[in-house]
Amino acid sequence: MSRPLRVLLLVSHEVPEERLREIWRLRLEMLTLTRPEAQDWEEFRRAVVGPDRYVFVFVDPQDVAQGFFTIAMLPVEVGRRRMLLMFSKFFYFRRAYRGHPKTILAPWRLLPIAWRGHGLRSLHFVTTAFPQSYVSLTRTSGRTWSLRDDQAPTWARAALTQFAQTFYPGSFDSEEGVVRGANVADGESMPHSAEARRLAQRYEELNPTWREGTTLPILFSVDARLVRTNAARVARRALRRD
Repeated sequence: MSRPLRVLLLVSHEVPEERLREIWRLRLEMLTLTRPEAQDWEEFRRAVVGPDRYVFVFVDPQDVAQGFFTIAMLPVEVGRRRMLLMFSKFFYFRRAYRGHPKTILAPWRLLPIAWRGHGLRSLHFVTTAFPQSYVSLTRTSGRTWSLRDDQAPTWARAALTQFAQTFYPGSFDSEEGVVRGANVADGESMPHSAEARRLAQRYEELNPTWREGTTLPILFSVDARLVRTNAARVARRALRRD
């Protein structure tokens, strides 16, 4: 049975300082920092707070944050394609709340905000992934693309390159299609289902040096595949609660 959660969608510069520090500390629970905390806090704040940036905070009945993710929007054009990339740099949940149905449904609240601010564009989520997030996001979306996928279409490669060059100008390795120098989350582990094991193996093939802090830029689209996959996952979880 899913634990109760309330979803807060906040414009980044309106997030109270206390709440911002709360979600930063939640993230630190899952990392071994390779830099001083004060430096990490300043870098976290600069990455989260800015124009066209939003924060989803998931709080329990006591108003304690149990998870959060951030979104930064980047309009790009690839040929005749007008696209809006929605970058989730931080995505952290305590184990008991991972995969909660509200985490699957919450991002749909971004659609009217995106179109109102940037006009009618195709929508795509992007991030840099370690194994756990790669498995989770691929299962949630139905399909992800990376620069190391031979099958990735040209438009996806161009969008991923623009994303990585914009947000990681100093650490993006364009030849290898990865971003270097990230903190590695503690306890990276996979669920035990056959699908999860298959996706974890695929990630290892795409990015075998992830333990050295190398992350994989990935993209998935807001399309019919995503709708079908989301609906099926929510339905399965609802049946488990009955």
